[in-house]
Amino acid sequence: MTSPSEQLSLRDGSVLVTGATGGIGRAIVELLSKRGTTVFAAGRSKAALEALVESTSGHVIPLQYDVTDEKSVKEAFRSIQKQQLEPNVGMLVGLVNNAGEMKEAPLLASNMDLLKHQLNVNFLSAYQHMQLASRLMARSRHGAIVNVVSQIGEQGNAGLSAYAASKAALTGATKSLAKELAPIGIRVNAVAPGFIETELTAHYDDAQRERIFSRIALKKAGSAELVAQAIVFLLDDASNYTTGHVLPVDGLFQP
Repeated sequence: MTSPSEQLSLRDGSVLVTGATGGIGRAIVELLSKRGTTVFAAGRSKAALEALVESTSGHVIPLQYDVTDEKSVKEAFRSIQKQQLEPNVGMLVGLVNNAGEMKEAPLLASNMDLLKHQLNVNFLSAYQHMQLASRLMARSRHGAIVNVVSQIGEQGNAGLSAYAASKAALTGATKSLAKELAPIGIRVNAVAPGFIETELTAHYDDAQRERIFSRIALKKAGSAELVAQAIVFLLDDASNYTTGHVLPVDGLFQP
């Protein structure tokens, strides 16, 4: 007789990816779909989601909603709960909390609205997703959650205290929930990307890149595809003895 973990692999089940239309999000969706996984791709832009579905081979189901809107998140999970029963979809076995936003503001020029926004986007929304996803995964006693955090949450950075606090909160939740959810077969890990070549870093000039690379042991930027590979590894049963960890994908960043 096969165990639940053997019955519910990435190929057989489905994974929800938030922030699916950004550089890293797209890479995650593409890699999962190539492996035969059904992907629920979440994003705010209908046009961007449609473009993602059209450009990606495999089974990608778009979910348009704002991750900070509690009601919309609940509606999205109700939709997932219904669709996962379809033969070509499969039970939810993975969640990737990839949606996030970085707002730069020094303390003396900051305000509570900015702090609340950073916490909502980077931490509270991810927490709600973990709560709702774990309820579905608990039924099969099998699942994996991967949160996208940041080295800034551990090391800090001038002008980014609100962002750092929000990512540190998500790192703390990752480690705590790994202990809490382990008895019901759910693993919780995180990936901490460094300087990654995406549309968000395309504006950096040569001088800025040189300064950044001087602090990276490998002296180069990473790619969205490398981050996606790390995330998919942590989702996969190949890492079924790994939980509560943060995997850096940063070329060994040296503060």
